[in-house]
Amino acid sequence: MNLIEVLISSLLLAGSSAAALAVWSQAASEVAASTRLEQQGDQLEQLRLASHRWLIAEAGPHMLTHGSCRFAVSSLSAAMDEALPLPEGIRRHLSADPDGVGLWQELQAHPPQGPAGPQRRQLITPAAYGLCQP
Repeated sequence: MNLIEVLISSLLLAGSSAAALAVWSQAASEVAASTRLEQQGDQLEQLRLASHRWLIAEAGPHMLTHGSCRFAVSSLSAAMDEALPLPEGIRRHLSADPDGVGLWQELQAHPPQGPAGPQRRQLITPAAYGLCQP
C-alpha cells in the first residue's frame, strides 16, 4: 500500500466516522426531546385528573353564579389556582363553553425555549358534579 492509498483510506474513515457521529448525536437529541414531550404530556394528564378529583371533592354552590347551573369563571379559576398550583412551565386557562353548558379547562406546557408543548382540554360542567339544583 502506498502513501496515496493510506491518505485516501484515512480520509474516508474520518468522513464516515464524522457522519456516523452526527447521526448518533441527532438520534440522541430526538430521543431526549421525545422523552421530554412524553413527560410533559403525563404531567398535564396528572393535573387534569387532579382537577377532576378536586372538583368532585371540593366543588360547591359558591362556585356557581346566582344559584344557576353555571360556574362563575373567576371564582372557579381563583379556587383552582389556590387548591391546585401549577408547576413552572404549565398554564391553565378557563373559558366559557360557547353552548353555555360549562367551562373548558385548557392545560398547556410552555417550555422556556422552543415551541409550545402538548395541551389537554376538559369540559367542566356543574351537572357532571351534581351541583345543579332541580
